[in-house]
Amino acid sequence: MVLPGYFELMHTRLIDGRTFTEADNRQEAKVVIVDQTLASKAYPRERAVGKRLLARVNTPEAQWYEIVGVVAHERHDTLAEDGKDAMYYTDGMLGHGVSPTWLLRTAGDTSALVPLVRAEIAKVDKRLAVAEVKPMEALVADAQAQTRFALVLIGIFAAIAAILASVGLYGVLSDSVRQRTAEIGLRMALGAAPGRVFGLVVGQGLRLSAAGILVGAAAAMALTRVMSSMLVGVKPQDPATFSAIAGLFLAIAAVACWVPARRAAGLDPVRALREE
Repeated sequence: MVLPGYFELMHTRLIDGRTFTEADNRQEAKVVIVDQTLASKAYPRERAVGKRLLARVNTPEAQWYEIVGVVAHERHDTLAEDGKDAMYYTDGMLGHGVSPTWLLRTAGDTSALVPLVRAEIAKVDKRLAVAEVKPMEALVADAQAQTRFALVLIGIFAAIAAILASVGLYGVLSDSVRQRTAEIGLRMALGAAPGRVFGLVVGQGLRLSAAGILVGAAAAMALTRVMSSMLVGVKPQDPATFSAIAGLFLAIAAVACWVPARRAAGLDPVRALREE
C-alpha cells in the first residue's frame, strides 16, 4: 500500500505505463501497479499494462483491477533474497486515510531535519506521535545485523584458520629442514647453490599448500549452499572470490615457507655433515 509519489521518492525505475496520481487515490479507482517479476509471470509474452488482475485486496470477494504501470522489482523483506512478487495499490482505495510510515528524501545530514519533521507533523495534529525517525541506511543496517554478525564471526574463524595453517606449515617445513640437514649439506657440498636449496624448500611448501587449497576449495564449493542466504550480490560459487582466496592462502604459504627456506639456504655444508 503506497501513496502517489512513492515510486518517484524511492527512485524506483518505471518500466512501462505510469505511476499513481491523486486521481487514483480513491476507493472507486480499481488500478494497481505490478513489479516486473509479477508482470513476467502473469503475461510472459504480452504487455501487462492495460491488462487486468483478479485479486482480493480489501473485500471478501476477489475483484478485477487494471494494471496501469510496471516497475522494477524491489526487495522488501531481505537483501539476501529476491523476495515475493509485488502488486501496489493506493491507500485511498482502501479508505484508511492514514499511513503508519512516511518517507522523506533529503540531502545532507538527515538528523538535522528530525525536529523540523516533528514540527510539521504537529501542525497537522499535535496528538500524532512520531515514534521513530531513522535514515534508510539505519533501516538497512538493522535488517542486515544478524547476517553481518554471522559474517564477522565467520571472518574471525577464517583468520584464525589462516594463522593456524601458516603456523602449521612453518612447523612442518622447519622439521623437514631439520631432518634433511645432511641431505641439504651434501647437496651444497656437491655444488648446489643456496638459491637452488631455497627454491627446493619453498617448492615443497607450496606443493603442500596447493594440495590443501584444492581440497579446501572442493569442500567449500560443496558447502556454499549453506551460506547462500547470507550473500548479497555474490554468487555462492563466485570464481573471483575463490581465486582471490586461493591467491591469499598461497601468499600466506609463501611467507610461512620463507624462514625455513632461508635457514636451509644458509647452512654450512661442512658443519651440517659433521653434525649428522
